[in-house]
Amino acid sequence: MALTTSSMLRRALRLATSIEAPLLSQRQAARRFHASPPTLKKRKIAPAANSPPTATATATASQTPSSPDPLDPLNFTSLLAAFAPQDTHFRAQLQTILHGGRFNPSSLGALPIPVKSADGTPETFPLGELAQVVPRSGRAISLLVNERAYIKPIMSAVQASREFNQQPQRSEDNDLELLMRVEPERKEELVRRVKEAAQAWRHQVRQARSRHDKVLKGWARDGTVLKDAAKRAERELQKVQDGKMREIDAEEAQTIKMLERR
Repeated sequence: MALTTSSMLRRALRLATSIEAPLLSQRQAARRFHASPPTLKKRKIAPAANSPPTATATATASQTPSSPDPLDPLNFTSLLAAFAPQDTHFRAQLQTILHGGRFNPSSLGALPIPVKSADGTPETFPLGELAQVVPRSGRAISLLVNERAYIKPIMSAVQASREFNQQPQRSEDNDLELLMRVEPERKEELVRRVKEAAQAWRHQVRQARSRHDKVLKGWARDGTVLKDAAKRAERELQKVQDGKMREIDAEEAQTIKMLERR
């Protein structure tokens, strides 16, 4: 019986050892951090420039104040954004009138020139892409034409233009050069053009304000915004327009004052 008991104990010990050995190996392997491959944090790779916008990018773009917000009817950020390109355009126009008038190289270089392509299709290019506009001494401007085929279209366009209305003359020394005379403009004419530019600027401001006003009235009609809130927004909108008009008046007066000092 004792022998039987001893045999049973040895068998039980061997069984326990056989079960515990794999578990011990697993625990030892788990402790060997230096032998385990490191777990790296995944990189965020920027999308390609031509890839479609992600949902996050779309949500961010939708938060850009590109249109009036009914949740904040007193926020006129979108209207001021509509004013910005017009401000840039008309300020540049006033500076062109002030410094060189219509014969300013930038103004002359922007004159549209109709040109026929090789297959006969009509295309239009600014003069500055077809020729170099170079001011010369003696109140003259030189047009250094890139190709001989552009000479006649440029001459016709300049002669037909309301701003210049003259026939460029061919140079005796260079068959790709056209010469224009700079006609002095009277101050009265320059002042008239300044006033016309300022008036066109005001017209653009009124149009932008009108579009914003229609949005406010639409919100009031469909109940998106309370009528009292819409009326208050309309009053503030008028103040924004009045401020912009005062700004244009100041630009016009300053430009005319500088013209009269010359």
